[in-house]
Amino acid sequence: MLVETFEVSCFVPSRLDGRALEAVVGLAGRGAQAGAAVVYIHPYPPLGGQLRNNVALELAARLDRRVTVSVTFNLRGAGRSEGRTSWTGASEQEDLRSILDMLAAARLPLHPRFHSSADCKSLLAQMRARGFLLPDANIDQLDAVPLPQVTHTLLCGYSYGAMLAASVASADYPQLKIDYALVSYPCSVLWALALQRRGWYLQRLAATVCDAAVAYAVALATNSVPAHVPRMLFVAGTADNFTSIAAYDRWWIQLHAKAIQTLQTLQPPVASDVADRAVSHVLAIARITNADHGWLRRESEVADAVVSWWTPLQSMP
Repeated sequence: MLVETFEVSCFVPSRLDGRALEAVVGLAGRGAQAGAAVVYIHPYPPLGGQLRNNVALELAARLDRRVTVSVTFNLRGAGRSEGRTSWTGASEQEDLRSILDMLAAARLPLHPRFHSSADCKSLLAQMRARGFLLPDANIDQLDAVPLPQVTHTLLCGYSYGAMLAASVASADYPQLKIDYALVSYPCSVLWALALQRRGWYLQRLAATVCDAAVAYAVALATNSVPAHVPRMLFVAGTADNFTSIAAYDRWWIQLHAKAIQTLQTLQPPVASDVADRAVSHVLAIARITNADHGWLRRESEVADAVVSWWTPLQSMP
């Protein structure tokens, strides 16, 4: 099916300090999964990470026409975004949350230092002409670009971007119903990317897994349907340059065990078979044989893993 798309290249303000973040926002028309959105978060800027990386481009080629809204953006210090990379990722977390705030509000705020009111009106007129804005919309009264309402969101982070993606709790944005696709999560080198906050990132990720497992186990035990249970997919190459597959396996075993332990402390305790089902529902792992951290000529295998896993896409033809 041919899906009409519209792309907006722009600058949006970071909620932290108003610094301009370079962003590309894609909109897909009829034929895309209504309410679905994907946000791509790139690798570490000082090592060349930016929005046009090979993994994000491959994922975008496979996903952008299947979701209502897609956002790829440059964190501070990358590409044409303002600012500098922080030592701990704290500032970059706020950059990512600026994008999520935008999706939650269904409103794209254009940075006033880079976009005039005339630019905004011209963009809105183009959107209306292409059918991405209601024909009777009064563009003179709009101070931002309206976005479709988002009800399911995939945070797709690669390397440093995976660290940032997993730092956002799904509970902070309940209306967005966040799931996580974490490609080459840099667990063995977090000390270099986040310094003293390494433990915080690992704890936040583990808390997301454990809380989701509890929600799903309770739903199973009570035969109820939860509003949303966050799911997390790890995609890792067995020849990763920074984290060995043995280190990944040890970490994943620890994550699984921690979630099981959390379920066993509930009152009443969760039955072992229910606990295993709950953790397996929340936590998924895709090991790609002989792929390294860069994924050159292996990008399609990352996309295959993500597309086949993310539930909102499975109802599409």
